[in-house]
Amino acid sequence: MRLGGHLTSGTRSGQEREDHAAADRAGDRAAMNQGMQVLSYLISGVLCYGLLGWLGDHLLGTGFLLPVGIVAGAGLGIYVIIRRFGRAEESTTTTETTKGTM
Repeated sequence: MRLGGHLTSGTRSGQEREDHAAADRAGDRAAMNQGMQVLSYLISGVLCYGLLGWLGDHLLGTGFLLPVGIVAGAGLGIYVIIRRFGRAEESTTTTETTKGTM
């Protein structure tokens, strides 16, 4: 079928395919960025609290604060991840629920 000099069909045009592919790549980049943020929170918690534990062991002459610091850092890193990225899920769910009730 021809409309206005353009051949039309039931399939997507080249521009629509490119737009869809660009949107997919943008979504992939956003997901990768979020994953890297989660990983950095976890690693930084372990490193920071592990360093504090090592410093405490060095200054106090003990041997148990490094493992305690590493475990505490991992736990706090997970806590921060849940607080930070768990809220994003809640806010979109709340927004969608609110829109559905109007």
